[in-house]
Amino acid sequence: MMPDTQDQTESQDARSPSKRSIVGGIGLAFALLGLVAAIMSPWIIDVLEPGRKPIDEAAVEVATKIKDRLIAKAKGDEYIPPVETETGFDIGKWYPAGTIALGLCGICFGIGGFCRHEDLRITGSSVTVGLAAIVFQYFLLLAAAIIFFMLVAIILSALGIELPTP
Repeated sequence: MMPDTQDQTESQDARSPSKRSIVGGIGLAFALLGLVAAIMSPWIIDVLEPGRKPIDEAAVEVATKIKDRLIAKAKGDEYIPPVETETGFDIGKWYPAGTIALGLCGICFGIGGFCRHEDLRITGSSVTVGLAAIVFQYFLLLAAAIIFFMLVAIILSALGIELPTP
């Protein structure tokens, strides 16, 4: 009777999430950080860069550059873009990549935990939450790009400028 009891306690210890889900748990932590960072990214970037231009001002600036370029081309002149000053490290450019990297780390650790036969709930959650962080961040980037290009098109049409079609 003794060996059966010992086998049962060993099998329970092997399946215990607290002892066996180290890699999956680390992955879940990374994935959750990535998801929170992705969801909070508009507000966090506003806090980190308070002097950042709103999307409508950036769209007006791009539309003005397009208008100037078209006017220069119509006159036969070469367009010389204005010189922009470097402000140093731009957190707004690197923050989305950081959130995607956190989600990807969560996926990698979740897959590593799955390969180590850790608890499927933890490893599956790690992979799922990591994917959600990546998808949400790309969704935000895509939505911002669509809004930006729509604003540029509206501004150009308000200025009476039609872009040449091929």
